Amino acid sequence: MTTSTSTAAPSTDHDLAGYVQAFDTRFLVAIHRGEIDVVRLAREELMNRGLDSDGRWIGFAKVDEALRT
Repeated sequence: MTTSTSTAAPSTDHDLAGYVQAFDTRFLVAIHRGEIDVVRLAREELMNRGLDSDGRWIGFAKVDEALRT
């Protein structure tokens, strides 16, 4: 029996599981070891797309201020 330690909603986990399964094993291992900060990685990608923390387009001019922590 496996248990989930995720803080995301169960439906989110299920919906996104297919994407995680496609990750390269080396990438997953690096995440597991703490060698990759996935929160920072996600923040940078949202910024590159001009999206806020809810995934809404706010434009590149505003995204830096919205997502910098």
